Amino acid sequence: MTRHINLSDPTDLDGLRLYLKAEDKDQRLLSLDMMGVTISSDAHLGVGAAVKQALAAAGKTGRANVVVLVDKSAIKREGQSLRQIVEAQLSPDHAVRTEVLDDGHATLHAHEQTLDAATAAVKGADLVVTIGSGTMTDVGKVATNRNGDIPQVVVQTAASVDGFTDNVSVVLKNGVKRTIPSRWPTFVLADAVTIADAPLELNTSGFGEAISLFTAPADWYLANLTGLDTTFHPASMALLKAAAAEPPSWAEGVSKGESVAIQNLTRLLALRGIVSGVSNTTACLSGVEHVISHMLDLYHAAHHKPIGLHGAQVGVATLVATRIWRRAIDTDLIKPELLKKPDPAAMEQRIKAAFGHLDKTGAIAAECWRDCQKKLQLVEANWDRFQSVVANWKDHAREFSKMVQPSETLRPALIASGAPATFESLAPSINPELARWAVANCHLMRNRFNLVDLLDMMGLWTPELIDWTMATTKTPAKAVA
Repeated sequence: MTRHINLSDPTDLDGLRLYLKAEDKDQRLLSLDMMGVTISSDAHLGVGAAVKQALAAAGKTGRANVVVLVDKSAIKREGQSLRQIVEAQLSPDHAVRTEVLDDGHATLHAHEQTLDAATAAVKGADLVVTIGSGTMTDVGKVATNRNGDIPQVVVQTAASVDGFTDNVSVVLKNGVKRTIPSRWPTFVLADAVTIADAPLELNTSGFGEAISLFTAPADWYLANLTGLDTTFHPASMALLKAAAAEPPSWAEGVSKGESVAIQNLTRLLALRGIVSGVSNTTACLSGVEHVISHMLDLYHAAHHKPIGLHGAQVGVATLVATRIWRRAIDTDLIKPELLKKPDPAAMEQRIKAAFGHLDKTGAIAAECWRDCQKKLQLVEANWDRFQSVVANWKDHAREFSKMVQPSETLRPALIASGAPATFESLAPSINPELARWAVANCHLMRNRFNLVDLLDMMGLWTPELIDWTMATTKTPAKAVA
């Protein structure tokens, strides 16, 4: 009997592995090397069992040295310390040591100093349990990877990002957010009660991250068509389409902390992480909207200001991305005769102008130029494919249309979830000048190719089009009495 596999269920790892093995005939996808993902109202009680299984799989028997790695946040579960609940499950059988990471910021940043501190903190451990946010999880993945890939059990405390279930970490390099290889966590335990009790802005941030599922895959597919991204795989796209079969009707439940909505959100984010992990790229879920968020982070970090929640920024930026994508799909905006090769010298000057004001040393602009140079070289090498894509745009647009929901559909869902839907309503609030800078220059930051790159190459990324694209994310003017 053929086993039924629900492609949108991230907790059925065996089923997903069977599907991916059957569909990946040329073996381009990475192995899904997690032992388990649990999303339930009592997942936190599974730490002891997960640790036992992970140690056994690593060949460790008997009493083990276990490090519980946390930041300074006091995370509660129905009034109890979650850290103490976890420690109580482990202390009878193992030597447990808790290490608290504190980089001096209100929230932990994944810069090199933090990564070094975490790496040192878990030295000598047989297994690490991380409790906390996506950043805490990413730091733990790097630290355990640097210590010989010792097992890591993740206790997820918010549905804020999709990085709990992937094999990479988002870190700060020269003040710029970069995604680096790390490792798969061994187990992920997502307790819906703890997640529902998390600050609302964390879960609405996760919802903002989640809805990029309805636009980002189009940028991935575009990069594949032009030859600038070879990671595209039909099996991965099938999983994404299964997850995005319809817009989230449960959005309002996120704002109310309803269990069903919280579990739906957590499952959607977990599947996103798995897809990016097996695809060996975050590009499948990181398009125009993500690089706009990275631009805002870059600006705030350079000015030593608080960095906003990534997913919240992504949610607002998704409205920008989907608006311009739908115009490219639904109108005759893309015309073959407009396509021109970018001039590297001119691009370098534009990057210096866009980023030079952020630091006196020029390190940020230099980092962005290094990445964009790689993109320009690939554009040159694949110019025939660019010409073909643009010449056959209407044919490709039919596929793009299946991947991009209109902003008129996503904006009400974003608002219903309680997430910000304008740049000004983000925390920290983004003024119109900063928002416009981030949107206008987002394609100059990194080596990934997206729709804005193509529009820029065609001379279409003009002040007028940028203003039109951003209209859906502006705070409506108040009526005059």
